[in-house]
Amino acid sequence: MARSWGMGKSSRGIIAVGRLSIDRDPTVGVDAPPSADGPALAAAVGAWLVGVDAAVCAVIAPDFPTRLILEFTRAGIDTSRIRPVGRGDSGPGADLDPSPEQLGSLSPRWSVHLCGFAPGRQREIVRAVSQRVACITLDLDLAEVDEPDATDLLALAAQCDVFLPGHREVAQLWPGETPRAVLRLMARAGVRAAVIKLDAGGSLGMRDGEVISMPAFPVAASGRILGGDVYAGAFAAVYAAEKDLRRAMAWATAAASVALESHVLLGQISDFARNRVEARARILDGAMKAHSD
Repeated sequence: MARSWGMGKSSRGIIAVGRLSIDRDPTVGVDAPPSADGPALAAAVGAWLVGVDAAVCAVIAPDFPTRLILEFTRAGIDTSRIRPVGRGDSGPGADLDPSPEQLGSLSPRWSVHLCGFAPGRQREIVRAVSQRVACITLDLDLAEVDEPDATDLLALAAQCDVFLPGHREVAQLWPGETPRAVLRLMARAGVRAAVIKLDAGGSLGMRDGEVISMPAFPVAASGRILGGDVYAGAFAAVYAAEKDLRRAMAWATAAASVALESHVLLGQISDFARNRVEARARILDGAMKAHSD
């Protein structure tokens, strides 16, 4: 069981490094209370859903309500690495990307997952935590990147244990190429392992020349949570423990499917949600094992 990895001071854990945002659940009505959201929080929830200690490393603007962060702290997510933006950098266009200094003290049993933000800052953080943590996983967000350089990004990915781009980033960087062709290209560039998140198409991974195709788990309803960051956090947590690509993909798919059926991240931090993830992961992992035999 995923939670058998333990929840304690000496346990493994994931630090999700990225941005936070504020969201409202439209199903509640026009007076819906705000809730904390964003890639880093979604990734941390993904790790929590597979039974692993989770922390968030982020920078918040001065007007970000701290009570929204406290809600996740009380629910079991470590928010001690969230810092307010510097006083001299709090205006429009403030730098809200996390910094290497926020990861100054790390346990070698913990791992770092980098959500999508400025590649230059991601590179600084990879350089700072390399050889100090159990595993480094990398995601991308190219929405604010002008003319991204695929060669530079592959060089960054090669410094990490697993590269986790989404299909949109893959299509932007390598237009016209199939996911399998891109995985082979990544391997030739020195990327140790990679998983392309295909949303409704599941995910496609490669390690040591072996390609694994994981189908998406059918969901009963579609909420408002985007599953990609939840997938990445859950994947990072499971992969760091066992370095088993297929198993990590199965648990990540299960976590993302449960999150997709919800509207608010905070609502996923429950034993009920964990149990649903475990049940779905065992179905997916068992089906993949049977298929490979």
